[in-house]
Amino acid sequence: MKNYSLIILLSVFIYSCNTSDDNFPDGNEYSQYITENSISTDIDFMSDEIYENSNVSHSPASKLKFITTQIFSCFNYGLVTTEFIKGSELIIRFEKILMPNICLTAFGPAVSYIHLPENINKLILINGETIDKYSIEIGNEQVLVSVIESNFTNSLYKKTFRYPENTFAYIGGTNINNTNLYDDFLELLLQNPSLTEYTFGEDGRIPFPESSDGHWVDNPSKYFKYNNTSDFEELGKLLSDFTSENIEPNSGVSISLISWDNKKHYSWID
Repeated sequence: MKNYSLIILLSVFIYSCNTSDDNFPDGNEYSQYITENSISTDIDFMSDEIYENSNVSHSPASKLKFITTQIFSCFNYGLVTTEFIKGSELIIRFEKILMPNICLTAFGPAVSYIHLPENINKLILINGETIDKYSIEIGNEQVLVSVIESNFTNSLYKKTFRYPENTFAYIGGTNINNTNLYDDFLELLLQNPSLTEYTFGEDGRIPFPESSDGHWVDNPSKYFKYNNTSDFEELGKLLSDFTSENIEPNSGVSISLISWDNKKHYSWID
């Protein structure tokens, strides 16, 4: 009986030594990425697609946008980070808040954009010895982020839609006495056989502006899909003709057509 009990105790000891803690003596599989650096603010983040050169037409780049909850005295504070790829995990370590050389005189958070690889499924965020974990699913149409463990970070959106190819947003704002102009141009778009109205799914952040801004009447944006690049180019002339015939200067009306690849037509630019 004593020998049998000894065998059981030895088995338990051997099993204990072969658990994951044996590979990570301190119990932390990310200990090699931990340093003394840290920042003293919580962080919001979101998936985003941006144009790295705002002056030319090109496909958007997939990024993660990080925004501090702390507000600073300049609008252009930055976040210094270090990134690592470990298999299908993206590990981001926050190093410090970066003070700008030239202060843009407005209050604002510190912001940083990090490239989001297409082939990852887990996001690890490290601040000092604190580690947050998220699962992330990157598809052609949307990016899904789900929390596993959160201490100092917050995912602003569980679902973010990506820019669908060959789509554009119709964005229009008016004054209170010419609201019909928004509907009049919308009707021209709806009657165009080269265009199909596009609807995003529910419960997600839309990458295009969702309405106009700064007008007496800000209308909800509408989205369309076109067949060829030439279809969108022709809309420039359509908008130009509509503007010259219907929109008076300084009437408080603006119409924008913004495509997925950063092409734009504006009512106030011929």
